[in-house]
Amino acid sequence: MEMFQKYFLLFASVVVLQTVFAQRRLTEATLHYSVEAVTGDSSIQDLLEGVRYTCFIKGVNSRMELVTSMGKESTLILGKTGQVVLLKEYGAQHYITKLSSEQWTQMNQSYEDAQLKLVADTLRISGYFCSKAIFQFSDGTSRTAWYTTQLVPIYREFQLFAKKLPGLLVQYESTFGKTPVIFKLKEINYNPVQVANFDVPEEGYRIIEWGNEKKSNRD
Repeated sequence: MEMFQKYFLLFASVVVLQTVFAQRRLTEATLHYSVEAVTGDSSIQDLLEGVRYTCFIKGVNSRMELVTSMGKESTLILGKTGQVVLLKEYGAQHYITKLSSEQWTQMNQSYEDAQLKLVADTLRISGYFCSKAIFQFSDGTSRTAWYTTQLVPIYREFQLFAKKLPGLLVQYESTFGKTPVIFKLKEINYNPVQVANFDVPEEGYRIIEWGNEKKSNRD
């Protein structure tokens, strides 16, 4: 009986470990992130009221949307062609900027050059077992991020500065304008992502050439 109990406990432990550390390849999903203030300042909380960030992933394509009270900004990364499309919608004013993969890389050069340090610290966030990472940028700033290897995106371009991580980005430091904020994964929807999310609009948008896109940025 005692021997049976030992084997049972050993088997249970193995099952638990497999459940906790099991990996799932992420190829199609919708990721919903909250945007929260670092401090408890009520004025900042009011500023972030209604702000939401969503990532749509479907194969090699991804779409990131940031919705605020001012409007919506979307980034489409089209893996098959390498094209990146920036969309900005502020009421009746719509803007579009099309970038080649080389231009996109140049725009995000600070992300490409960032130094990544994986830290032994762990934390459970939104039900996921997460590990800590620190990104050091050339301007002297840094960001702390938490990621999980329970979910591993096959194509990680949508993680922008954190695409070098060996797993899914669950929580990270950033800024909203000049306000320090934290993006935190709140929900994952595994239903099929509509192909229409990656359609590039041909009408109704004013074309802003690369290098001039900041002129339409109202942050």
